[in-house]
Amino acid sequence: MKNIKYFIFTLITLLAFSACSEAPALDPPVLSDKWITVYDIDSEGISKNWINEFPNSNFTGSTWEDWQTPTARYRWHKQRFKVGTLDSTSCYYLNCSTIASPSLIWLNGKLLNVLEYSENYTIPIDKELIENDYNEIIIRNEYKENSFGIHHLDIVKNSGSSCYDNKKYDYHAMPLYNDMPSFSHDMIIYEAYVRQIEDGKFSNLINMSSRLQQLGVNMVRLLPIHPATRVSKTSYPDPYAVRDYFSTAAELGSMTQFSSLRALLHRNNIKLMIDSPITFSAKDHSWVRDYKNYYITNAEGTPLSDKTHNNTALFDLNDTKLRSRLYSYFDFWLDQGVDAFRIDNSENLDKEFYSDLRDHFIKKGKNVFLSADGIKAEHMLYGFNTVDGKELYKTFLAIKEKRAKAGLIGETLNKEIKSYPAGTKIIHYTETLDTERAWDALGVPDHHLALFTIFTAPGIPMIQAGEELRDPPTFSLTEKKDVVWYRIYWPTYRLIEKLSKLRKDSPILTRGDFKQIATTESIAGFSRRYRNETWFILMNYSDHDITYNIDAKNTVFSDGSSKVVGEGKVSLKAKGYCIVK
Repeated sequence: MKNIKYFIFTLITLLAFSACSEAPALDPPVLSDKWITVYDIDSEGISKNWINEFPNSNFTGSTWEDWQTPTARYRWHKQRFKVGTLDSTSCYYLNCSTIASPSLIWLNGKLLNVLEYSENYTIPIDKELIENDYNEIIIRNEYKENSFGIHHLDIVKNSGSSCYDNKKYDYHAMPLYNDMPSFSHDMIIYEAYVRQIEDGKFSNLINMSSRLQQLGVNMVRLLPIHPATRVSKTSYPDPYAVRDYFSTAAELGSMTQFSSLRALLHRNNIKLMIDSPITFSAKDHSWVRDYKNYYITNAEGTPLSDKTHNNTALFDLNDTKLRSRLYSYFDFWLDQGVDAFRIDNSENLDKEFYSDLRDHFIKKGKNVFLSADGIKAEHMLYGFNTVDGKELYKTFLAIKEKRAKAGLIGETLNKEIKSYPAGTKIIHYTETLDTERAWDALGVPDHHLALFTIFTAPGIPMIQAGEELRDPPTFSLTEKKDVVWYRIYWPTYRLIEKLSKLRKDSPILTRGDFKQIATTESIAGFSRRYRNETWFILMNYSDHDITYNIDAKNTVFSDGSSKVVGEGKVSLKAKGYCIVK
């Protein structure tokens, strides 16, 4: 009898232990087909931070079939799953099968990707998985075109010496992280370094407001305006070595004078963008002394410096308190009337940082224009509005130096469009503070062809301060240059003025579709189409007149000589340009 009781006790104990103990986590981790689901009827999931504070729901165990009911624009799904010890010799991916609607996916609070319609999509997740713990995946699906959700998700692993070599993403098929501000479509930027404007004060830029209006500018981008570290007594301070993020440099003017500049620009319908160097500060910033955790240091505890800017200290942007300080920096300048920010050194920022920054703006109900100084397509997937169009600038130089044919312009623009999410705005220019002046690098005829291109191509044209002058000097960040601002080169000035007006008055140039057209060794061109109207943009890079055959009857815009000369024929003068339809 005692043996029987002992057997029964042992059996109950084993069953209890078995019930309480967990099965070992499988490798790769396994996702269930059932999810906790919440309907986002008021489209508030992002603003209310459901990523980190997922709401309670009685709707548990839902499947893909349940997601098809169009009861709300957005619905959110959550699942916790166990991850054991990961195989260090393998790579782990989240495999998404049949993406039926636009979807956002977070793993352990980090945005993995923004997905559009696709039969199959694979996302690397090695960095996001947490070993020997429960992990959490959250999905937000958008109901669109009578469809909702992702049919199936699973985690797979792949052995090999390299995880993501040669992996190419179809960025053009992916959606932007957020909608573009409405003003971005017609934007024309004037880049200005205040220290090089007359005697280097805000007041002198105020005096240039009528010029900016005439040129058709509707956004002024200022290089850093904050107090900065001076390298020597005879030079300007490096504006990117910021000593105080919440003030203006005394030599440029007071906060009151900055407010006057901003107010005047706004009265003239010109918005204001400032450069924001937020990946490092000056070495003599008070934070280096008072908040050492804000910085990346060496073994001795000394902050590391940026490679291109001396006397700087690199921020550790993983520090949450530093991030909060930087968010307050943006909030402060928005309160001062700044409309947009250009993020310096953006390619060295983790995508999580700028997606979190964008979410910070969304929570405050602000759709802030953010411009990247890099060219990465993934910038656009995580919160930026524009990237740098340096490839088109390189094309202008290559054609001038006879290293490429004129047709490369259309090829470059076409490649740009396909390399970025649809709707991406790319900033195009013929010179910047970092390049040689177009007057010298391109010469006047090719400079005018390049200006014609950036104002008629998809993207945002940007003019460098002084580009409208005769033989302007190349600016320097730290050396004063003598600029005669009244020495205007009127052919360039008038061309910019006319192109700006044309662009603002022509939705086909700001919203129209782009297409390459047949070109020759000397003829560059492309077409723009909007609402059943097609324009052909043509440029002659040769030194002699050329007749080009194309299906056009009327001249829309030209250099004054190039035009339609007969049905199907366009006469282009040497170094000439025109738009025909």
